Amino acid sequence: MLRLLQWYYHFLSLWKFMEQVIITNDLSELAMSIAIPTWEKSNFTLKEWLIKNLLSSIHAHPKQRNIYGYLTEISSFKGIFSIMRELIENDENFRNFLKDTLKDQYFPFEQTIRFVRNVLNHGTTHNLLIKLEDYEVQKDFILSPKVQRVNALKWSALINLNFVYSKYISQRKGSPDYGIQLSIDFKKLKPGLQLEKLISWHSLYLLSELCYNLSLLRDVRHKTVQKKESQKPRTFRWKRNTSSQRKPLNKNK
Repeated sequence: MLRLLQWYYHFLSLWKFMEQVIITNDLSELAMSIAIPTWEKSNFTLKEWLIKNLLSSIHAHPKQRNIYGYLTEISSFKGIFSIMRELIENDENFRNFLKDTLKDQYFPFEQTIRFVRNVLNHGTTHNLLIKLEDYEVQKDFILSPKVQRVNALKWSALINLNFVYSKYISQRKGSPDYGIQLSIDFKKLKPGLQLEKLISWHSLYLLSELCYNLSLLRDVRHKTVQKKESQKPRTFRWKRNTSSQRKPLNKNK
């Protein structure tokens, strides 16, 4: 699953790059009908007129959000956050790795991932309006006495993710202040609020980058542990013959 998460991040990077190529270059003249193989003896044809119109529109309106880049973002964010949520839920080793790495930021990270994943997966509108089902159960969980006590929330439902790489990941190079800061107050959430009004698009990029970087760090640590295990000297134990019936010696040999 870590590999799939990384592929989604690569997908986001590659196709957002291609969007910029389309915006800055008029590629409409390159449009042509293309038969895409769908099986050994079948194909699906992409229509020249449709491709040409889409390329022309994106290039002619560089400041406007286009379906190519927007759906790339939504698909990538949905994939990254959904996989991260599944790993947290079902992979105890990975969950412990996150707790050990993120420390006090694990709880706000986990809650943020759950919320954003819910909104993206349940979204049925182009502008990603929040629904009651996206946060109601999670709000009750955050306000439960045990969660309040363990995380010292003081009966608040305000989740603050304030992650700075240099503070939590020693291998991090670059700016000591680089990270992600965002807040979600579950008591103030209401159906119909646009996700982008609550969490900026820039923050979603930073959150997806954090998920990707954590997956890479997990890979490195896992390989390091495997290498150490393989380098340990092996010890052998000879099994003793406990059979009560011993074979008679063959004197003819």
